Amino acid sequence: MRELTDMPGDTRGRPSAARLTVATTTVCALALAGVVVPTLSLPVPEAHAVSPDVEHVDVDGVDRAAEKQAGALDDAVGHEHVAPEEGDPSATTGQPADETNVEEHSEKDEGELAALSTRTATDEFLVAGVTWDAADATEVTEVAVRVREDGRWTPWQSLGIDGIGQGDLDTSSEEFADARAGTEPIVSTGADGVQVRVKTADGDSPAGLKVDLVDPGTSAADAHVGDDGLPAASANAGNGFEIKPRIVSRAGWGADESLSGSWPEYSKKLRAIYVHHTVGTNSYRESQSAALVRGIYAYHTRSRGWPDIGYQFLVDKYGNIFEGRKKSRYDNPVGAQAGGYNTGTIGISAMGNFETARPTSALLNAISKVVAWKAYQYHFNVKGSTTLVTGGSTGSGTRADPGEKVRVPRVLMHRTTNETACPGRYLAAKMGTIRNNAESRRRAAIDRYGPQVSPVDAPTRVSPTSAQAPVQWSGTTTYKWKPVRGASHYQVLYRRAFWNSDMPSTNNWRMMTSRTTRTSITVSTSSGWSREIAVRAVSKDSVRGPMRSVVRTSRPVHPNYWTFSSGWKKVTKGSYYGDRAYQTTRGGSYIRLGSANQVRRVVLRGPTNPVDGKLQVRVGGKAYKTLDFSQASAGNRKFTVTLPRSLDGTVTLRKVNDGKKVRISSIALTRW
Repeated sequence: MRELTDMPGDTRGRPSAARLTVATTTVCALALAGVVVPTLSLPVPEAHAVSPDVEHVDVDGVDRAAEKQAGALDDAVGHEHVAPEEGDPSATTGQPADETNVEEHSEKDEGELAALSTRTATDEFLVAGVTWDAADATEVTEVAVRVREDGRWTPWQSLGIDGIGQGDLDTSSEEFADARAGTEPIVSTGADGVQVRVKTADGDSPAGLKVDLVDPGTSAADAHVGDDGLPAASANAGNGFEIKPRIVSRAGWGADESLSGSWPEYSKKLRAIYVHHTVGTNSYRESQSAALVRGIYAYHTRSRGWPDIGYQFLVDKYGNIFEGRKKSRYDNPVGAQAGGYNTGTIGISAMGNFETARPTSALLNAISKVVAWKAYQYHFNVKGSTTLVTGGSTGSGTRADPGEKVRVPRVLMHRTTNETACPGRYLAAKMGTIRNNAESRRRAAIDRYGPQVSPVDAPTRVSPTSAQAPVQWSGTTTYKWKPVRGASHYQVLYRRAFWNSDMPSTNNWRMMTSRTTRTSITVSTSSGWSREIAVRAVSKDSVRGPMRSVVRTSRPVHPNYWTFSSGWKKVTKGSYYGDRAYQTTRGGSYIRLGSANQVRRVVLRGPTNPVDGKLQVRVGGKAYKTLDFSQASAGNRKFTVTLPRSLDGTVTLRKVNDGKKVRISSIALTRW
């Protein structure tokens, strides 16, 4: 790395603008008219995985010499904060916006200068982004980058700050062990210099600040990316894939799958579709599109520490559609398109900066195709609206507070719910066009194929035993379902939470196994966890059927989490559940489980005897039932206290002052 002085530019060949315009316009006109354009299939180089190079450059405070250079403190463009849906009346009226009336955005005060690097020479890169330590509490208010392309410095580009992890997901899970806070990426046609500027609320630079530069490498198939896609789905009437557009698979754009980790999060439903943009150059060639996708993928996985690329789909200005996150062509994996709203939505990222350039007809048409296909699959009117619940979000700039419900268009912009200008004012002005085009395609699909119907039914569960639900008393057990006609295999999914945490919504599921031909699953569950397990059949054409819950159950809370008052002692006996119990005779003695969440039942297990006493069960300070242990002798008697509704708070078991003993072996808090 070295400080950059003036260097001569170079000239790179680009296709004629006139030729591109004519070709794009002709193809779009034919496509919109429903005309299938015949193509000649010629041998093309086979796509292969490409390993990217990522260069990490530390950014350390403000370089005072750089600060004095001309343009060092110029305003940045690209991601300044704007009001939601500004310039997009179609969000409420359903009518196209007039792009000539798009209002200019004024940038708000973005804090104090905390870091400014020198203009630094680098190896050539196509994608860049800025990251910092996730544990740092500094409030970063603006990150701007400019790069050197063709011997010239670009204007400052303000990059969206999109949080530590993925907004509404559990970023403390193992999938995010190496996650870093950072920005969205910026793309280039080929840059060899970079400068970074960071502002924070207090002027302090965040720890571990660095800019990452990605050279995604090359593949012989890159030049033929427009020819490399999947054919339209076969006409299995009404399966939802009839209008699936041609999509360049991950293998087609050269994804190095060793960079991605296991990604278990899936949405049960699709409620809304976000339109995004990548920021950076609008001058890339079609032969560079796959490399740009690889660069974004490398930045998200190697620099941000995410398990996969953030978007489900990416679209270039030539109309090529790329599969982003794994399984997006056939399933509904949760992405990172809008922190706080990732569950139940997907993101389509338009490749380019549409704060400074107008989107091509080919790009708009491609976005409309993806929107129409997904809306047809998930049965919603593109021009309608829906309600999203704001998830927990770190640095994602959500306009609403966690837990707040927001009413939004089914097809919306990133800036509708988050503090950003994304997807840029010129693409914002075309949201009405996208919605109208996509809704016309969806309705045409219904007229031709009928409403989407799954080729396989939801499985029928085999009812669990009393030892399996509502409490799973054994650590390992097997749950079953009946075979589904036409199923090639089954997928098993689950949602779970510890006893003092909220369960994820019924829209957020994790994959337990993506493929089994069995009609049963053996599950090991640790103490204190609640879990719902669901199964769905998959047809031979990879179409997923409806999900069916197999069991909702909880494991007992381990005594390590019990809080004991004085007066209790541990007693052991082989006939007791777990060979032990906790005993007291002292009135007022208690066992507490603090901060319990979503408790529907309190289930106790313990020995009884005709001379034993009573125990009061309280939740959140209110008494709900008094249990009588003066029954016939038993080593494992179960007591169930069903609450009037799901409750949060401290669960207290208080000994009644009757001078008699009670013994408790196990406590389970169930949510159902």
